[in-house]
Amino acid sequence: MKKGRKETVICLAFLLVLYALWAVDFLYPDRLYSDWEKRMLAQRPALNRTDVLNGNYGKNYEEWLTDQFPLRDRWVSVKTRCELLLQKKEINGIYVGKDGQLFSDQERTADWDRLEMQMRDQYGAWNVSRIRVPAAGAVLTDRMPCGLSFPFVEDRVWENLNRHREEYIYYRTDHHWTMLGAYYAYEAWAEDQGLVPVPPEKLERKTVKEDFLGTHYARLHYAEKADAIEVYDPGVSCQVVYDLGKSDLQGLYQAELLDSEDAYRYFLDGNHPVLQIETGQGEGHLAVLKDSFANCMVPYLACHYGKITVIDPRYFRTDIPAWLQGQEVTKILIVSQDTVKAE
Repeated sequence: MKKGRKETVICLAFLLVLYALWAVDFLYPDRLYSDWEKRMLAQRPALNRTDVLNGNYGKNYEEWLTDQFPLRDRWVSVKTRCELLLQKKEINGIYVGKDGQLFSDQERTADWDRLEMQMRDQYGAWNVSRIRVPAAGAVLTDRMPCGLSFPFVEDRVWENLNRHREEYIYYRTDHHWTMLGAYYAYEAWAEDQGLVPVPPEKLERKTVKEDFLGTHYARLHYAEKADAIEVYDPGVSCQVVYDLGKSDLQGLYQAELLDSEDAYRYFLDGNHPVLQIETGQGEGHLAVLKDSFANCMVPYLACHYGKITVIDPRYFRTDIPAWLQGQEVTKILIVSQDTVKAE
């Protein structure tokens, strides 16, 4: 009899928790966007007979419940800490390394190889260069979890980054490199192009944010230590036009975004389809076809060309080779992450 009462109490307590969570779901409105995870969240699905019969409603409801679960952010943090206690190497697609360094596979963002071939056909191979951005795990190998490694292309950029791997060249909580890491890539590229890179002592160094938590943190809600966003400014005065004049933004840096949940947007306001930069430095017109890794590198490039056009193929909904034909471009640089997977 006592055993039966105990089981009844447990069942009632379980049902009470379920009903409490269900009530919270209805009391609190759905969130449209997760600042921490930097993605849109599933919304409550509409109930209709067709979706119920074909199973779509159940699937969509499960996605909605997962995304809108009460106190989801805190539960993710608790889950991460539990898995760390179990010494898991990979949690939610993130590899937890030494000294608080977080790693991830780099995902393919565009068909960069095809774009490179198009540019070479249009401008000649000698006028087209490319920077393949190595994953942090391909450079900071001593901080990777035991037994894991990232393949890499052993080119000049990787060699220069590897030479400086003890420095702060990748964020701990974000997948991007720091502006210092971008400098070492720019340095190797400039030398290959016959350009004289801006010497480090000519750069104005300043820390603009000391509590940056990036994309890796967003997936784990865990960090041993926050990152700092450091700027190494070459001091070039630029006139910047965003989105062909459709935006009122100006300048290479957007200080007001440092207090946002996506502080990396400090550089070029994140990802825009097209930026046009007038520098008054040097000659020629450089077109940079890029993903977000180039955002903190553009200030260095501005030291060498009179005009720079920055295009993100992921958002520029126009035929890029055709559009560039009317822009009097003299050089092409492609900057994108090197898509690699941990082994």
